Amino acid sequence: TADIVQLCVAVIIIGFACLGNMFIVLVFLLEYRRSQTLQPYELIVTLLAICNLVSEFFFTLWLVVYLLNLCTYFGEVVYQVTEFIIVFLPKSVIWLTAWLCFVYCVKIIKVNQSLFKRLKQRISLAVNCMITVTSSVCLLLSFPMVTHIKFRPNSTKICRQYHVVDQELSILYATVLSLLTSLLPLILMLVSSLGIVIFLCQHSRNMGKNVTPSSTSHSDAHISVAIMLICLIALFIACASTILCINITFASGQLDTVLVITLTNIIYSAGSPLILIIGMVKLRHSFGEEVYKINKEIQGGKQRKEVGTEVIKT
Repeated sequence: TADIVQLCVAVIIIGFACLGNMFIVLVFLLEYRRSQTLQPYELIVTLLAICNLVSEFFFTLWLVVYLLNLCTYFGEVVYQVTEFIIVFLPKSVIWLTAWLCFVYCVKIIKVNQSLFKRLKQRISLAVNCMITVTSSVCLLLSFPMVTHIKFRPNSTKICRQYHVVDQELSILYATVLSLLTSLLPLILMLVSSLGIVIFLCQHSRNMGKNVTPSSTSHSDAHISVAIMLICLIALFIACASTILCINITFASGQLDTVLVITLTNIIYSAGSPLILIIGMVKLRHSFGEEVYKINKEIQGGKQRKEVGTEVIKT
C-alpha cells in the first residue's frame, strides 16, 4: 500500500512537471521558428526543459518497475538503460542550471576587462562548448552506474537488491559524482548570482543620481532575473543537500536511498520550470496570454450557452 501511495504521489508531481516543461519547450520552439535563432540563455532553458521531460518519462518507468517489483519482466538491460538515463539527465540539468546562472551573470554585469568583453561577444560559442564539455563529463560519470547492476535470482527482493557493491569503489564513485555534478555547479551558481547581486546593488546607487524610465525598466528586469536565479539555487540546495548525504550511504547498499534520490530529482524537475516561467519575461508573458485566451474561450462558451438557452425559451 505504501508503495502504491508513493507511486501515485510521484506520478502526480511528474504530471505537473511535464506540463511546465512542455510549455517551455513549446514557447521557445515557436520563438525559434519565428526568428530562426535563440539567445544563449533561451537555448539553455530549452535544453533544460527537454532533459527534464525525457528524465520524467524514465522516472515513471523506473518507479513502476521498482515499486511494483516488475523487474523480472523487463530484464537487466532495461534496468541498466533506465538507471543510466536517470543519472545522466538530472546531472546534466544541474550543470545547465549552473551555466544559466553564468550566462545571465555575463549578460548583466558590465566589466571593463578585455577577457570579459571577448567572452560577452562570443557567448553563443562559449555556451555551445560549455554544454558539450559538461554533457560529456556527465556521460562518462554515468557509465559506472551500469556496471553496478546485476540481478540476484535467489533474492526475495530482486527489484530492490540489484546492485553489486564494492565498498571502496562505491565511496570513491559517490565522492567524485558529488564533487563534479553537485558541488562544482553549486559553486558556479553561487559565484554568478553573487556577482549579479553585487552589480545590481552598485547599479541601484548610481541610478539614484540619474533616474530614467529605460534604466528603471532594465533594472527591474535584472532584479527579476536575480530573484529567479536565487530561487533556482535555493531549490537546488534543498534537493542537493538530500542527495549529497544519500550518495555517501549508497556505498553501504541501503537501496531505499535510491528511491529518495529519485523522488528528490522529480521534485527539482517539477519546481525548476515553475520558477523559470515566473522569472523569465518571455515565458511569463506567454503564459499570461495563454491564460487570457483560455479565460476568453470559457467566457465565450458561457455566453453562447446563455444565448442558446434564451432562444430555446422563446
